[in-house]
Amino acid sequence: MFSRILVPIDFSEYTTDILTYATEIARKFSSTIHLIHVIPTMNYFAPYESFMSAENIATVQGSVESEVERDLAEVANKITGIPVTRAVRTGVSFVEIVEYVKAEEIDLVIMATHGRGGLELIIGSAAEKVVRKSPCPVLTIRPAKKQFKGT
Repeated sequence: MFSRILVPIDFSEYTTDILTYATEIARKFSSTIHLIHVIPTMNYFAPYESFMSAENIATVQGSVESEVERDLAEVANKITGIPVTRAVRTGVSFVEIVEYVKAEEIDLVIMATHGRGGLELIIGSAAEKVVRKSPCPVLTIRPAKKQFKGT
């Protein structure tokens, strides 16, 4: 039923919670887990007339990609007994996630309802947009640390 499960990773404090759900479901369905991290485009954050040249932006972007690939490998190494595929993309998170879902024929996305925060207040929740645009089911997990009394 779910042979390919995608887990967007933002390296927030909720990563372990989400991976717990993903690994349990993957074990039950003998699935492959795909981990993805989306790096925001550097010029998205820079002012129109930035002090950074195109070469400087490319250098910083390459450095960030290397660091993310290393960190994503560390996360993948914590998953035992399940095949894991890793992907690092650059762009708008929900767009890259949905495109990956389509390209890799993902059967289920498992992601947190809350991520790193900050920019989510400005540009909206990536989880909400993935739920609306994904061609496959999306399981959103409200991490235990975000559950408040009375909700």
